[in-house]
Amino acid sequence: MKNVTKNNVSFNVSEDKQFASFWDTVFPNHWEDFTFEVLDHFLHPDQNYLDIGSWIGPTILYAASQAKHSFGIEPDSVAYETLKTNIKLNPELNEKITPINKALSYKTGTMNLYKRTRFGDSSSSLVRSLSDDFQSVSVINLKDLLTDYKITDVSLIKMDIEGGEYLLIPSMRKYLKRYKPPLYLSLHPEFLKSSMKKNFPDSSEKKLQKAYFKKVKKLIQSLGMYDYIYTSSSERNKKSDLVQTLLKSDEPIELLFTTTAFKM
Repeated sequence: MKNVTKNNVSFNVSEDKQFASFWDTVFPNHWEDFTFEVLDHFLHPDQNYLDIGSWIGPTILYAASQAKHSFGIEPDSVAYETLKTNIKLNPELNEKITPINKALSYKTGTMNLYKRTRFGDSSSSLVRSLSDDFQSVSVINLKDLLTDYKITDVSLIKMDIEGGEYLLIPSMRKYLKRYKPPLYLSLHPEFLKSSMKKNFPDSSEKKLQKAYFKKVKKLIQSLGMYDYIYTSSSERNKKSDLVQTLLKSDEPIELLFTTTAFKM
């Protein structure tokens, strides 16, 4: 067991060799600083937190000391077992976290979760891209998730699901429009583009680009209820520019969607 600290928040994690370098060098040294600024700003002791794509726990273990209750969605079996272990190593947080070994998607049932390099490496996805190796995992739609786990009064949703967001976000539109919870979203355009090339190998580049544009546009239209959009550099992004911003890059993009101005 080792103790790690981020922004004066400390918690314990296992000394699993697969994740040792992350906890020793990556996590303490400016890893996703904006993510933790968002957590600090929106989490509240009287409201709940929904962490979609919890991996081995860096964000949900941090959030648990600030939110009323934190719900962590993680379908990857390797990551999930480590997540459960890390939660148990923090008895004071144990009752404040509910880990859920499912993927959140547009339907309830089962789907294939594909690896990119190996399971547990934080890049497993419902989107098939580099590898054909998969685990069959339970998936659940948002309505069933909220009902089954009695999740209400959410102050923040964090979503980092390696390309699965292009399927999931449009299915969440009704909920997002009604409640408008702040949404911190990681987009993975390269995952989607790789998947489209793999699934449609005979399609022309022009046809693939058109299909990709349609998916990006649909995702952004599904988030039209938010007035403010911020990049990970804390800069506000105009709605009218967002589609073009997303089309220009294959790198992961973190965006904060809110109905109020975000000021640190």
